[in-house]
Amino acid sequence: MSFTGKSVPTFRQELRRIISEWSKFRKALRKEEREAFDEMMLSAKKHASAAQYQANPDPVESVFMSVLLEQQLELQRLKRRLNDEGLDTGCISGSE
Repeated sequence: MSFTGKSVPTFRQELRRIISEWSKFRKALRKEEREAFDEMMLSAKKHASAAQYQANPDPVESVFMSVLLEQQLELQRLKRRLNDEGLDTGCISGSE
């Protein structure tokens, strides 16, 4: 694989490679699962700049961290929404 003068591929290039490597897995999923998988890969793309800055030798770790970060953000949004509606979030946050 040629990277036009760069000895180390960028995270975005690595992410394209990773997504390509997982294409058979994606293809075997049901439609709703494929949509969820695509959302996870979008999460990784959203945080590509941070992942590039981290410069982790294993780009898959950065993909996982990006997906986890997006899931955490979604949990926080859902908790705020429940709190705004006056609903108890004790079972979500672990507090009693």
